[in-house]
Amino acid sequence: MVTKRSVSLDVAVAEAVEQAAVEDGVSFSAWLSAAAERQLAVRAGLRGVAAWEERAGPLSDEEIAEGDALLARLLSGVAARVRPGVAAMVRQGTGAKSRRR
Repeated sequence: MVTKRSVSLDVAVAEAVEQAAVEDGVSFSAWLSAAAERQLAVRAGLRGVAAWEERAGPLSDEEIAEGDALLARLLSGVAARVRPGVAAMVRQGTGAKSRRR
């Protein structure tokens, strides 16, 4: 099922979304829907980590580094297939220090 909504976007954001949708071969709406789904998954994941830390205590720097390394490996394979050059950007953005609270 699909529901229609009216949304307002900053002009630069709308233009960037339009370009990304064209590059990905999907509609503007489909691109926004997929982006929203990813953001909701991230939020759920963050809630899961918070619940885990409530029970088990904060993640150690070593655990965070191991998670970052695993994520970089997983995303580099996916990103390389989606768009060349994205895997390098994913690797540059990882690291425990970049995600510390």
